[in-house]
Amino acid sequence: MRKGLLISFEGLDKVGKSTQVDRLMEHLTEHRKLNPILVREPGSTEVGEKIRDILADPALKGKISPLCEFMLYSASRAQLVTEVISPKLSAGELVIADRYYDSSSAYQGFGRGISLEFINKVNATVTLDLVPDLSILLTVENFVSESRKKPDRFAPNLFDDRLEQEFMDFRKKVQQGFWEIAQKEPDRFLVLDANEKREQLAKKIAARVDKLIKEKS
Repeated sequence: MRKGLLISFEGLDKVGKSTQVDRLMEHLTEHRKLNPILVREPGSTEVGEKIRDILADPALKGKISPLCEFMLYSASRAQLVTEVISPKLSAGELVIADRYYDSSSAYQGFGRGISLEFINKVNATVTLDLVPDLSILLTVENFVSESRKKPDRFAPNLFDDRLEQEFMDFRKKVQQGFWEIAQKEPDRFLVLDANEKREQLAKKIAARVDKLIKEKS
């Protein structure tokens, strides 16, 4: 039986998502005196970290097909849910996820063109139907900026040998995907402009999370 809370962070890579994850963890531990569990995708388990290494292996750049890429992320997610997320939620813990299944829908579905119906079925299976209580989506209008200097970590095999326009088109598809996902589940999502000042974003996120904790307590 699920007793805890699951909060996920989503958005394009390098829009400040991980910074806001850190700020929320600081708020929860130092100000709320809580002990949240932080997980990341892919990773946070021994199996997941091995999969992360495969996805980031320079020797495999350009060799991993979109479907294989999705299945690798899904395998990491299945292990993470079974080993960490599900047990922690059952124990009444608060889990913060730096990416969850919405990233696969946006990146591999909208971005890479894999069937969303197929992705949704796999997502439901590997997550044991564990839906976040709150998903925080950071959006951005400028798709280049600092993000062009390095490949996107959630699509590590895509960019290095592609033209700038292909990179831009992909990010636009992924961003549109995140927007559409959020629009379908407005009660679950807190959508924020990543161009806002970090302090303001952190305050808005903390306020929403505090409200959620109060409602669920």
